[in-house]
Amino acid sequence: MLNDPVELIDPPTNSVIVGTGKGGVGKSTIAAHLAAASAAEGQRTLLICVTSQDDDDLGIKRFGKGIHPDGPSVINGQGLYRSVYERIPLLPVREVRPNLDVVPGGEAVGELIQLLMHRMMTEGAGVALALARSLAPIAGWYDQIVIDSAPENDSLEQLAIAAARVLVVPTRSDDSSILGMERISRNFKMVRRQINPDLRVGGAFLYASNPTATSMHAEVKEDIRGVLGSSTPILSTVVGYREKPARNARKKGLLFSEYAELLPMSARGYDVAAGRAKVADVVPEAIVGLADDMRALTTEIYEHCRKATA
Repeated sequence: MLNDPVELIDPPTNSVIVGTGKGGVGKSTIAAHLAAASAAEGQRTLLICVTSQDDDDLGIKRFGKGIHPDGPSVINGQGLYRSVYERIPLLPVREVRPNLDVVPGGEAVGELIQLLMHRMMTEGAGVALALARSLAPIAGWYDQIVIDSAPENDSLEQLAIAAARVLVVPTRSDDSSILGMERISRNFKMVRRQINPDLRVGGAFLYASNPTATSMHAEVKEDIRGVLGSSTPILSTVVGYREKPARNARKKGLLFSEYAELLPMSARGYDVAAGRAKVADVVPEAIVGLADDMRALTTEIYEHCRKATA
């Protein structure tokens, strides 16, 4: 998608993109928690979901969270598509959590691919700045901007990378996840060289892995640096693999910390056995450790982002 020199747009200093070349590594969950962590500290935060997957960690679609703008729907990526198509400012869903606004992703984001390819014929590399242009008029409203990038297409990934200042890369330990990083590494280099020279790598990290598997982690770190470069910072926090509480939290549109707060009021196994509750009413105790891990990860990510932009 990138070919000709274009007039550059400085991305906001306070913008971070969570990106990787393969789906299923926790990218959207991490982005949601990263944005929510900033908002919880009192910073006005914007989360932009540049993905056609119907990820709804915050319950915007399923539970109607947030104050939706008047006019046409912005759900399912329709708002993001309309902003890029009409070249107008992004229109977020406000107060999805206190201090947190969100531009939702979804199916309509995938429709941007054809639009971007069509515009590339006349705009060249400038088409990759479409999101940056729609973000620029409202960026000053926010203390922190988090972008969830699409792993499914180079054009969408470049669109997201061009609008951010720092890239952080999650991965799983399997070979396909490591190899998947080659694509975001390629797109990172192309975008930085041609339209976003201020772009930096904040770091890479393992997600959903056994924290005690230190020898395997050491091997993965070498693999990561082999793909992203020998100077790539590797974060020390590893969020453990706890599938059930993570899945339950997402189905309920809750952050891990929010789900953990329900534990004292949770139904118990004997309630289910007696027919007084359903299995879904039982909050797994493992959610506490998962929430603690995610809290530590988001803190470390922001520390590395600050170092990258210092």
